[in-house]
Amino acid sequence: MPRVSLIALAIASAAVVVSAERAPELGATRLTALETALAQHPDSLRLGAEYRQLIIATAGYDRAIKMFDRLSKDPRGGANRFVNLALAYVDKVPVAGTIRQAMLGRDAINAATHAIEIEPDPLPYLIRGTVNLYYDRAIFHRTDKGIADLEQARALAAHDPQFPLERVLVTLGDGYWRFNQPAKAREIWREGLTRYPSSERLQQRLDCASERALNDIVERALDAAVRVDTTLHEWFPDVPLASKTPLP
Repeated sequence: MPRVSLIALAIASAAVVVSAERAPELGATRLTALETALAQHPDSLRLGAEYRQLIIATAGYDRAIKMFDRLSKDPRGGANRFVNLALAYVDKVPVAGTIRQAMLGRDAINAATHAIEIEPDPLPYLIRGTVNLYYDRAIFHRTDKGIADLEQARALAAHDPQFPLERVLVTLGDGYWRFNQPAKAREIWREGLTRYPSSERLQQRLDCASERALNDIVERALDAAVRVDTTLHEWFPDVPLASKTPLP
């Protein structure tokens, strides 16, 4: 996946940390600056991550979707243009109604698929797999597809020692749990805790005293009304966060 250019990093390093409280006075200027930077560097996940966090703080979801949709037509962005678009769709899901959530999920899956077609990378497989797990109700039943995508993300990440695999293993285990394979789920979580012994999410799942409590944890993690962590903080720990609220 293309790396962030030195110019983009220089632009990003000048970011203003905007809290939700200060967003009304500073948000518009910073959003415009980030949109200008992204137009010059449509492949930048770093700029996209900061921009989307500010969008969350200002509830400007449609603005972000419209912009990333336009940037998705710029071939300079490579696979990352569709990764940014997929995450913009995901960001709107918690504030949308049930029918709209299904449509946003479909759009996120399609954007991640375009990214995979350009460059099969673990990140778009992680995104598509996670979104697929959210759609296991009514007519959808996509848990098996989510597991397949997350297994592919795990396989590809094995060739990239820098890829933060913890999130893949947490979510893959959740997928197996929802797919009624609890032994496989715990096997995945134990593997994850061996690799990431400080992971609170993995430890929480393995420490559960009852299946009911564990099921509650997994269902909350896969609840469309609960915001998914799309900060990409494992890659870009300096990105200002829209909220300090812990995520599942």
